[in-house]
Amino acid sequence: MQKVIKAIKSNKSFLIVSHYHPDGDAIGSALALGVSLKKLKKKAVVYNRDAVPFNLHFLPAVKQVTGAFPEGRFDCAIMVDCAQPKRISKEFADAVEAKKFKTLICIDHHLLDAKVGDIDCIDPKAASTGCVIWSILKKMRLHKSADIANLIYCTMVVDTGSFRYSNTTEKVFQLAAELLREGAKPWFVAQNLEENNPFNRYHLLGLSLKSLHIGFDGQFASMDVTREMLKEAQAHEDLSDEFANYPRSIAGVEVSALYREMEDGRIKISMRSKNKIDVSKVAKQFGGGGHKHAAGCVINADLPTAKMQIEEAIGKNLNPKL
Repeated sequence: MQKVIKAIKSNKSFLIVSHYHPDGDAIGSALALGVSLKKLKKKAVVYNRDAVPFNLHFLPAVKQVTGAFPEGRFDCAIMVDCAQPKRISKEFADAVEAKKFKTLICIDHHLLDAKVGDIDCIDPKAASTGCVIWSILKKMRLHKSADIANLIYCTMVVDTGSFRYSNTTEKVFQLAAELLREGAKPWFVAQNLEENNPFNRYHLLGLSLKSLHIGFDGQFASMDVTREMLKEAQAHEDLSDEFANYPRSIAGVEVSALYREMEDGRIKISMRSKNKIDVSKVAKQFGGGGHKHAAGCVINADLPTAKMQIEEAIGKNLNPKL
């Protein structure tokens, strides 16, 4: 953290980036850092290749997120909630390869397979990347802001499943209380995240539930979201975020998967597990990643082929004899 703080203090321009198909931790962390750097009169651009999901439009300073890769050079690039430049965008990966940044920083709460940046600030015990950002901001005395508190609180709510997942610890509740004292509003965040859904999201959910599949003696369940379903429901792909939790909620299911047909024909897979299975290891086999109980990847294949590949990999974890 001290190296990150030194880099922030000694540089003037920053490009803050997070993984494509962003979630609340990615966007919340990036915005919290961006807002804080601007307090220091630094140039800070927050970039994400993809549009901010509909249920995150309420976040403070969300209009600062740009989908166009910025021209010019920056002193520092800061990757948040992501340790792979290629998972940010091709343009960013090319800029890293061309050494267009004096310093590359990675701030995350996922374990790294190898060193990524010039400075890697990783806390695998943190509930969200936002929690790591909060620790940095506190050391810099930049955390006294209701906007920042709401941004960080959102990262925690999303990555703990509203304080339900196994990463919900005593420390998490202590930090949540601290954020409330700084101005975070739980009902404001919860209402916008969970109770502001358009009708066509439920139309899409109904279509997707019809595809529910159970396998491996009830230990595995999956659902699909096809282009045809999206068209019928008049819905965008991001309306299916978190659909993977529905099949996991079935009694006896240990692992669930949501298969989504992307516009370019590839298949995006979101995996969830309950107890023993580390789905991040499965995701990494296909170039993805994530957490032990929530991970994802993208496969360049048609839907039946992608399903066969994923289920074969999951089956080996459910039954090592396979």
